[in-house]
Amino acid sequence: MIDLNGRVALVTGGSRGLGAEIVRQLAGQGADAAFTYLQDKTAAEALVGEVQTLERRCLAVQADASDFQKAQQVITEVREKLGGIHILVCSAGIARGVALWKMTEADWDDVINVSLKGAFNYIRAVAPLYMEQAYGKVVCIGSINGLRGRLGSTSYNAAKAGLVGLVKTAAAELGRFNVNVNLIAPGFIETPSQMHTPELIRDLVLKECAIKRLGMPEDIAPVVVFLCSDAARHVTGQVIKVDAGQYL
Repeated sequence: MIDLNGRVALVTGGSRGLGAEIVRQLAGQGADAAFTYLQDKTAAEALVGEVQTLERRCLAVQADASDFQKAQQVITEVREKLGGIHILVCSAGIARGVALWKMTEADWDDVINVSLKGAFNYIRAVAPLYMEQAYGKVVCIGSINGLRGRLGSTSYNAAKAGLVGLVKTAAAELGRFNVNVNLIAPGFIETPSQMHTPELIRDLVLKECAIKRLGMPEDIAPVVVFLCSDAARHVTGQVIKVDAGQYL
């Protein structure tokens, strides 16, 4: 049984979709939770209320994941208000569905800065604390599209591929401090950002999947929770696909 009582978790991009489900499930296993959000204060406040009904403390912090200095401020605020940080989940990310030959510099920079640099910002900010306390968990949310080429998603795929290198290097550097760093690579997941995905694309995804169903946040979050627990103390530097066999 996973028990996260006494742990404090920070989830970036945690106010909706997969990030919000990760917050719920970490709190459901006993962790106090903090999360960042960009704009939707209403959703953030609603999630704080949900977590508090579980008799867990919860803190929502407005922050742009791409802001290096803000990441350090968030780490400091969470430590001051919740008493520490033991778990970091880097879930903040955006996508731009633009073909390579049409992509602007802004299309590229926006995605890389949030999805890749954002993870670096928070891992960099929390690393000294983890080293000092000789304990910490980091899970980054990648994608199977960071492991293969995929049409129309150049910046997204590059960012997710970059996370693989970031995670493996962080695992190698921080392992001697009893810090585990891993990456989850989901396949297609039904989240608010996928609401307008055409049925044709959904059908193509289903054809790729060995298990003929589209994923939900509830399918991904339990794996994240496992990696954030001491049940996964011997797991680090790994890329774990959770994709119904979409990419075998």
